Amino acid sequence: MSTKTAPKPSPRKTVGPAHMLQRAVQVGDVVAALRPFGIKQRTLAQATGVSVKTIRNWKKTSAIRERNEDRLRDVRDLVLILLHALTPRGVGQWFNAHNRLLQGRRPVEALAGGDVKAVREAANAYVEGAYV
Repeated sequence: MSTKTAPKPSPRKTVGPAHMLQRAVQVGDVVAALRPFGIKQRTLAQATGVSVKTIRNWKKTSAIRERNEDRLRDVRDLVLILLHALTPRGVGQWFNAHNRLLQGRRPVEALAGGDVKAVREAANAYVEGAYV
């Protein structure tokens, strides 16, 4: 009689929203992965300067212009920065809250105006403890 036993199956690893966002490569996957963070199509459209219909098209086909892809990646990167200090729900709230470091604008409005650097600085300041 053998003393060997069958190997135990390894437990399934759950993949959380942050992991999904980090691994998202295709544009459609990035759009879908942003949703659990409160970055819905309307917010994403405003932040990237396109229509909601365009966002739906990105999600469906992953077809995107280079400039818009850069803006989408900026939003993705900001979410990943904010996850160091906020819950997924809190990330979406941060994007829509007025921010003193952005002269009272909401980050989504600042992104719409092309002020990515200022929004990134505000996100980093928040993570470092500057609750504005």
